[in-house]
Amino acid sequence: MKKQLILFLATVLVIAFACQKELSFESPNAISIGSLKDDVSGDCLPQTVNGAYIAGTALVAATNTIVVQVDVAQTGSYTIYTDTVNGYYFRTTGVFTNTGLTNVTLRSNGTPFAAGINNFVVTYDTSICNIAVTVMPAGTGAAAFTLVSGGTPTNCASAVVSGTYTQNVGLVAANNYVDITVDVATVGTYNISATDGQMTFSKTGTFTATGVQTVRLDGSGTPTTSGAHTMTFAAPFASCSFTVTVTAAGGPAVFTLVSGGTPINCASAVVNGAYVQSTALVPVTNYVDITVNVSTIGTYTITATGGGMTFSKTGSFTATGNQTVRLDGSGTAPSTTGNTTVTFGTPFASCTFTVYVLANDYYPRTATSNWSYEWDDVPTDSLYRVATSNTITAGSVFTIFMSNDGTGLDSGGYYRRSGTDYFEWFDFGTWIGYDNPLWVEYTMLQSAAAEATPWKSPPTGGWAGTAGGNNFNLRFSYKILAGQKNVPITFNTSINPSGITYQDVIVVEERFEREVTPGNWQDFTSAINYYGKSYYARGIGLIKFEAYNASNVLQAKMELRRWQVL
Repeated sequence: MKKQLILFLATVLVIAFACQKELSFESPNAISIGSLKDDVSGDCLPQTVNGAYIAGTALVAATNTIVVQVDVAQTGSYTIYTDTVNGYYFRTTGVFTNTGLTNVTLRSNGTPFAAGINNFVVTYDTSICNIAVTVMPAGTGAAAFTLVSGGTPTNCASAVVSGTYTQNVGLVAANNYVDITVDVATVGTYNISATDGQMTFSKTGTFTATGVQTVRLDGSGTPTTSGAHTMTFAAPFASCSFTVTVTAAGGPAVFTLVSGGTPINCASAVVNGAYVQSTALVPVTNYVDITVNVSTIGTYTITATGGGMTFSKTGSFTATGNQTVRLDGSGTAPSTTGNTTVTFGTPFASCTFTVYVLANDYYPRTATSNWSYEWDDVPTDSLYRVATSNTITAGSVFTIFMSNDGTGLDSGGYYRRSGTDYFEWFDFGTWIGYDNPLWVEYTMLQSAAAEATPWKSPPTGGWAGTAGGNNFNLRFSYKILAGQKNVPITFNTSINPSGITYQDVIVVEERFEREVTPGNWQDFTSAINYYGKSYYARGIGLIKFEAYNASNVLQAKMELRRWQVL
């Protein structure tokens, strides 16, 4: 399928590529995973319906809403929706950035055309739950009701205040609310609110039954002063009030680490950056994102250490609930490769996460290390390569690689390293069309070379063909492109649709030269209409290859989609 490219790709670490279907070892997904929470009857929690629903009256998306609770297992985008019943439905989209329980508001659309109880099925991921909405008859007016006494003449609302209230911290309806008890004499619409000018608790809806019942007023606003705040109801209940106590800003926060799924791994840590053996961490690229659940706002210091590395952050939480904290990395990665356990300080000393330490190597050759690539973002057009424990001696000792192009494992090349230089040994004669094999060694990467400074392979001569009627020698010419040494590179593949950023990447340009007269070498790109670029990431190896024609137009690309360096 890529016969024209196979001729040239043999020189850049890949002997033969073809089509194969390969199972992935990774499955990053931009779509969230989770489930709706419900009770034993299958009714959605927390069973919240907001706004008034009257037959023949168009719904207002901002006020006619329902609230459902979701247990998020994997962050990502989401769509939560209902079926259409009685001429209207509910829907919302967004992105979950934290795992765990969270409340989500679905907005309405449409106009209910008849009175009655409408049962909706809410769908998210593979889960469903049920929620009922009562539509009142057309022409329904305001309800008649009273606030049930809290025990004193002025405190005529039996208010139950929920949530934490802190100076200069905005209220969140899901966490800051007040439950009051009302006695309904006549069904109909209602709008209840109480405020002190800084905070407001309110709810609009419809009473569909008479008698004593509870209404949850959602909080909004920001208290700018501490102490006791008197919340006074709007008319006709202006003589009624309740108290909300606001804590002064400052003081230590109270929070927990959100679980990563196991008792000891009680931090849902996302490790960012490349960690290379015996290399100092850089906070801007080496950091860990964790999720915490804050019950009381205030100052915090979070620290985790392990293997000579420290991840820490000091700051202040200004809101309660789940949120992300970025711990900056410092120190030096350990000299040993593989997983390093990092442990949190008190009071979370039982919680850990792991950091994978890469070898300080741009082309790892450890036995059973393996890589999977795909061509041009086509999932089924792939190549699997694996380093073996076997070697071959040809002046120097080379590690034998194997590859699978869909027909089974076959020779995948011979490689070695000396200091900061990396070498391949291969049959140049067969590749170029000699009558006999001609095995040569060339330097495919000089990781210590200065940018834009070329290095050459030994010349190979005796080719049976001619150029301009004369025999000629060929050699490879390599250089690290200017500005492309130890830089981050990002690209996506079919199994990494949102992209992966690789750190410490060296981009090497690979061209051919021919000797037209003794000692006179010329670039051969225009004649063969080809040159290439190889991308090497420290601790990982070859992550990308691009083939260009002489007009600098990309002809094909091969990109890493998963790897395992042991």
